[in-house]
Amino acid sequence: MPPKKPSGTLSPPVIQRLSEYLLILEQFIAQEQEVVSSRALATVYGNNSSQVRHDIFQIEHKGSQSHGYLCSELIKDIRIALNLQNEKNLCVIGMGNLGRAITAHVPFDRYGMKLSASFDVDPNVIGKKIGGVEIFNSDDMSNIIKEQNITMAALCVPASRAQKTCDLAIHAGVKGILNYSRIRLKVPEHVSVHYEQIICSFMQLSYKCSL
Repeated sequence: MPPKKPSGTLSPPVIQRLSEYLLILEQFIAQEQEVVSSRALATVYGNNSSQVRHDIFQIEHKGSQSHGYLCSELIKDIRIALNLQNEKNLCVIGMGNLGRAITAHVPFDRYGMKLSASFDVDPNVIGKKIGGVEIFNSDDMSNIIKEQNITMAALCVPASRAQKTCDLAIHAGVKGILNYSRIRLKVPEHVSVHYEQIICSFMQLSYKCSL
């Protein structure tokens, strides 16, 4: 049987849920739990079993709904659906506290990604390494992105520099940006942007805690 191909029709909400299911399934494996039901997965995730089954159906997983899903096999199919088997190069732009934390602690290599470079404007950090990744001068960003075929970037620069930095990265070949600045970026249609604004998460928690 030929290997499965990643799906190009998954909606953003399904992609988000699948990525979180993957982490939950890895947690089950670490606890030596080999089989999981849709109900158990839904309980940990915080949705319902019918939604879980629908999402799993989207990736054409052949597990048994009645007897549960083999965690290892479901993990394999989710990784294929999310195209994690093909390594992609990424960079971190802006090596303040947030950029340093991402570089040092996010396990990119476990999920089909390679952190190839990081960039900053501060001469005191340029040339140093964090987590084995060299910090380059931001002036060299375009050339390095092209040379290393970097297609994704974590944008950790101040809001005042975010759009200009984003434009440079896209012009060099970046197709996906994880934006930690507080502004909405203007990008071409072929570029994907995800916004990570911690304060918004705390505002949502604040609302729930006040109920």
